[in-house]
Amino acid sequence: MKTIFLIPIIALISTACDKNENHVLKYDTIVLNAYVINNFTDDAKQIYFDEIFHDSTHVNYNNPILDSNEIIKILKLIQTVYNSDAPERDTVFELYQIHGFYCYSFHSISLKVQTELPEIQNLANGIIPTGETELDNLLATYDFDSVKTFYGYPGFPWLTIYTKVEYNMIPIEKSFNDLPSVVIAEFNKGCVGDGNTITIERTNSSATVTFSIGQGDCPAGCIYHKYWEFRVEGATATFVRSYTN
Repeated sequence: MKTIFLIPIIALISTACDKNENHVLKYDTIVLNAYVINNFTDDAKQIYFDEIFHDSTHVNYNNPILDSNEIIKILKLIQTVYNSDAPERDTVFELYQIHGFYCYSFHSISLKVQTELPEIQNLANGIIPTGETELDNLLATYDFDSVKTFYGYPGFPWLTIYTKVEYNMIPIEKSFNDLPSVVIAEFNKGCVGDGNTITIERTNSSATVTFSIGQGDCPAGCIYHKYWEFRVEGATATFVRSYTN
């Protein structure tokens, strides 16, 4: 009698496992091609940072190191759409050649400074280290090695420091804001106007990848948008819908 009931139970468990398997994004099975890598890596970095920037509870919100594994996952979601045989795939990649409309800074941060302080005078003249321990520690930690003052400096007391390494500037901005010599620290957080873009919403089980175009006075924000929405499950993207607003 136990055997009679055991077989359907095993079958039920197996079916449940299959269903769960189908509802997990299978990043490991998505192979990136050269075209997507060469043309969309910058988009993937910006889209991933956009996730972080808009979620203060994100696990990497206060991590200055950009997670390359997560960036690759974003890139692979774009790859699934590129692999799609839906006609809309040609629309977004070939006809409109859509990329993300993001302008986050990974290499620089602007500082409003106390121009009379000796360390700031050194910094403004490109002298690094500046002689002030806290400031120099931050500059060294994040590889800041060059500086440019704003037009009108020191009357307009802003300068920008640059690093060749890509960083999540959120925690770095906070650290510079804590310095006595810095009045305001700000990294670039957005673009002026609007335009074509790619957005991605994802969970462990699925993702929605949306390509859009903007038209009509886009320097002021665009008055027309059209969207193409794809849903990614497993390792496959399926076209869902197009719409306008």
